[in-house]
Amino acid sequence: MIELVNLCVRYRRRQEPIIKGVHAKFKDKHLILGPNGSGKTTLFRAIAGLAPISSGRILIDGVNLDEIHNKPGVLAINLSEVHHVFHLNAYDHLRLFMDFTGGDLDLTVEMLEDLGLSISLLRKRKPWELSAGQRKAFSTVIALFSNAKHVLLDEPFEQLDPARKGRLIEYLKEYKGILLLNTHETWLLSTLKDWSTHLMFEGKLFGPMYAGNLVKVNLVIGDMPNAMLKFTISGKMYSLMQGKVGEPLSKLITLDRIYELSLS
Repeated sequence: MIELVNLCVRYRRRQEPIIKGVHAKFKDKHLILGPNGSGKTTLFRAIAGLAPISSGRILIDGVNLDEIHNKPGVLAINLSEVHHVFHLNAYDHLRLFMDFTGGDLDLTVEMLEDLGLSISLLRKRKPWELSAGQRKAFSTVIALFSNAKHVLLDEPFEQLDPARKGRLIEYLKEYKGILLLNTHETWLLSTLKDWSTHLMFEGKLFGPMYAGNLVKVNLVIGDMPNAMLKFTISGKMYSLMQGKVGEPLSKLITLDRIYELSLS
């Protein structure tokens, strides 16, 4: 289990924290849905020990993050910067990483090929020489098959075509373990209906609710009575409501559109 206790993250040149007093527990498969710039990646970087914590705590199975940082088998993340350490081609890097973590090389190669990354391509290029979409797929697959108990996937569907998105979804559904996935794409709500979900805006988490329940709600500007969930963005109140009033959350395509709604 990953537990966040009053977590704040602030970079030196910013007076206002990026992550603002977050409390949450993640025990299974979990979706964090928010617009770009809401703090999703910073939150994942903090959980992975890659961003400074200003205050609060991060506990992994009840143990402080500082005590288990870099310990194999505990946590994996799909940030491509993690794979820029060694001057090896992508395939040799993959083999080294699987040897170190005890991951399944054959299954990893199978999934990479399923997502359009052939062994011949990986042998020709270093990880940072892959395209942006290829780097994301490469780091996502390594994280999933790294034999870690907790896996963090930051926007894993970026720049994947619909067919490859579908293949990745099937792997995610079959995955056994604690998995946190962040995204701005609302179509995932209907695809991952049984996943627990938080919304994230301006460094704060709201929820949790099941993704399947969020498919049925509308987004309304204002403080509405009987709202399922209320949150504030840039000083403006929003409510999630059942019924015919407002914009269906699942039809926004991306939560970046919430800023367009606030101007309408």
